[in-house]
Amino acid sequence: MERRRLWGSIQSRYISMSVWTSPRRLVELAGQSLLKDEALAIAALELLPRELFPPLFMAAFDGRHSQTLKAMVQAWPFTCLPLGVLMKGQHLHLETFKAVLDGLDVLLAQEVRP
Repeated sequence: MERRRLWGSIQSRYISMSVWTSPRRLVELAGQSLLKDEALAIAALELLPRELFPPLFMAAFDGRHSQTLKAMVQAWPFTCLPLGVLMKGQHLHLETFKAVLDGLDVLLAQEVRP
């Protein structure tokens, strides 16, 4: 239930409804397929439409894809990354959350973005 509420929050904040004219399941399947190859997922980030970042981020977080998460944080195309809801999750995996924070640390060290 917590994940569903988080997804709704991210969806309403970042994704226009026109993206969801195709079945939501198709987006989920594409994300799962991409995450099977971590190197490919990281390389694809520069080509990924910004609307797909939130669902892929959630799939990577749920699947504990630490390296992909770290790269996604560094490439995050929005001005806000809502991490508070992730910290409140019932099944928070600390290593996965640490990967997100590591990505933020690298991003802040680069001093290229707000």
